[in-house]
Amino acid sequence: MASQCEETKTETDNGSPSVVSHHAGAKNEVPWTPQPPFEILNKYASHIKRFRCGKIISPAPETTVGRFPGQELSADSILALAKMRLLQHTSQSTGDSNSGYPINYDPDLSSENYKDVELTSYLLNAAEKFANQQFDCAEKLLRRCILLSSNADSPVERVVKFFAEALRERVDIERGKIDLHKNIFHLEDTLFDYHPAVLALEQKLPSAQVTQFTAIQAVLDGVGMARKIHLVDFGIKTGLHWSIMMQGLANRENCQLELLKITAVGTSKVRLEETGRRLSSFAESMNLSFLYKTVVSETKGLKKDSFEFDPDEVVAVYSGLCLWSQLVWPNQLKEFLQFVKNLSPCVIVVNEIEASTNTSIFIDRFHGALSFTIATFDCLDTCLKGKTIYRKIIEDVFFRAMIRNIITAEDEERIYRHAKICFWRELFAEFNIVGVELSDSILYQARLLIKGNAAWDSCTLDVNGNYMVMGWKGTPLQSISAWKIHEQNNQHD
Repeated sequence: MASQCEETKTETDNGSPSVVSHHAGAKNEVPWTPQPPFEILNKYASHIKRFRCGKIISPAPETTVGRFPGQELSADSILALAKMRLLQHTSQSTGDSNSGYPINYDPDLSSENYKDVELTSYLLNAAEKFANQQFDCAEKLLRRCILLSSNADSPVERVVKFFAEALRERVDIERGKIDLHKNIFHLEDTLFDYHPAVLALEQKLPSAQVTQFTAIQAVLDGVGMARKIHLVDFGIKTGLHWSIMMQGLANRENCQLELLKITAVGTSKVRLEETGRRLSSFAESMNLSFLYKTVVSETKGLKKDSFEFDPDEVVAVYSGLCLWSQLVWPNQLKEFLQFVKNLSPCVIVVNEIEASTNTSIFIDRFHGALSFTIATFDCLDTCLKGKTIYRKIIEDVFFRAMIRNIITAEDEERIYRHAKICFWRELFAEFNIVGVELSDSILYQARLLIKGNAAWDSCTLDVNGNYMVMGWKGTPLQSISAWKIHEQNNQHD
């Protein structure tokens, strides 16, 4: 292991990726330690064992009107009731169906739930009017939505306000009143600019903690007892999660690790270098032989010779919330998957947003985005209590941009696209990439994480073979899945 942090940089002028390397360990830095709730796993580590269980943990309701802690409705339930109210109104209406309309009071609804359903009904009606090119009617309803959600007291009010503002902008675009203003939004740079908020998100949200831990364990299961491990990470962000894997590898019995190499791929050189320094410092504190390399590049046009692979190392790939950004360019996405396949990894672990917004049908993606965003804002509201400033940053900076793009943009300008696990399964099959079943210990420890945090009572896990979907009150938020290359016999180039 190197006695100090050695850094080498290689940059080219022909557009090739630049590479930065860090060797553990870095001196004069405070060792980077994992944060709760991962401490829960350390506390109960001696009790973790393999076991047999059903495929559903905390089953996620699909269309039922479910109640969770505090008797609050799920996002899917709010949408289901709002659609039902809208249908009742449409069938009973004899006058101007474009004005505000009351909904029948349901004694089982709290006053907050009643307002949420009412607001969502107005918003859905406005979206329907827009889809039918009834722009005047849509605008009246949108004005009502914005007025009633002006206080933004509840998660649903904040979501309705964002969606109504974006849809009103889309109405003005269709009428020729304004041109679509193209906001250039560099996600990686923005993540770096708002690092404290992103860190709070990773430490407090179940969607981050559970999926990251599952990814760690899936990688460890995939590499087995390999002495030299090379992890290629597309979308490393803070890199906090890999410190947990380092602990697991450092404590491995009977087969001492010779080298852990992480190659991080991204566009923000400064952020990736900072992550490398932290990981190198932590590896030094664990006395772990560690090498960190950075390929500064877009995923488009990646070349294998930009990476340093050794013949005696086992390769694993992690794609964390990375694939969705390439859905707008299907051919580029397929080239990327072929590149990943050519790395011959023993396991590919994929984390993606579990929502349906990758469709040209406006009303379908509107509903898909609305359900996902209501559930996410509800989750943020619950899990970031006491961190209001961070919640506001996440909502105002990241989600406002996503909502605006999904609603106002079309074709290649609409870059925010998400797809569910069934889509990824079909796409991966084209490259002979097949699922690897998640181990029982993964399921057990994921449930242990959730039980260890009282704020996560509304978190649900839906498990089926090689993937796990984490939801909030039954509404899917993110999926985590494991894959491998299916080797075909008698295959010739």
